[in-house]
Amino acid sequence: MSIKQTTRRVVFWSSLLSAAVFLSACSSMPVPSEQVSLARNALNRAVSAGATQYAPVQMKTAQDKSALMDQALGEKNFVQAKELAEQIQADSALAERMARTAKLQNELKAAQNGIQVLKQEMLQAPDAGLKPATPIAN
Repeated sequence: MSIKQTTRRVVFWSSLLSAAVFLSACSSMPVPSEQVSLARNALNRAVSAGATQYAPVQMKTAQDKSALMDQALGEKNFVQAKELAEQIQADSALAERMARTAKLQNELKAAQNGIQVLKQEMLQAPDAGLKPATPIAN
């Protein structure tokens, strides 16, 4: 047997062994049900918080990744599904926080406007608050 033939056999068997190890690693990866469940819950929380209205870009990103995660689960590509689930959790959390922040900012603006209206009313009738109440006749 020549050195060339020996090298070919070593390369062949090492490639075959590497492929077998890779395939066994992929097949031994359990279904990432916990991560998938957490991702779906995070997505639902973001929708409930109004993220589709207040953070549409982040919400679309999370929803697109959710579709890819479902596809990866269908193809039994659990490594990719787990990675996508983790990304969905992060994207959904960001969208949820952005939606809550936007809502709170709107509430703050409404409160500030209410304060301005009250100030204007007080400036227009400065003596109204200082007049004593008229006694009620019996």
